[in-house]
Amino acid sequence: MVVFETLSIQNKNIRLTEPQWFHIRHKHSECDGQTDKMISTITAPDVILHDRREDVYHYLRHFQETPVTEKFMLTIVRHLNDEGFVITAFFVSKIRLEGKVKVYEKNIYKL
Repeated sequence: MVVFETLSIQNKNIRLTEPQWFHIRHKHSECDGQTDKMISTITAPDVILHDRREDVYHYLRHFQETPVTEKFMLTIVRHLNDEGFVITAFFVSKIRLEGKVKVYEKNIYKL
């Protein structure tokens, strides 16, 4: 079962499945009810980083208000051809660049 499906800024059809949504809510309870933030992070991120070691993409978007104060939503996605799926998502205080390559950056951020 699919929780949501959306088109990423990289023109990939990204989906969140029920098993992954269960994992996210279980491991990161602050994300329960935050699928709208996950979707906007995928469709209009501030930054996208590619982690070559794990071959996943880190979509990040800053939010002034979250269940855990001002944070970035980090949504980790695996791309497969023109599609992709959410592996996990959670809130972070800062963007970690180590071991990652920037593939997209909004003009307001200069990392």
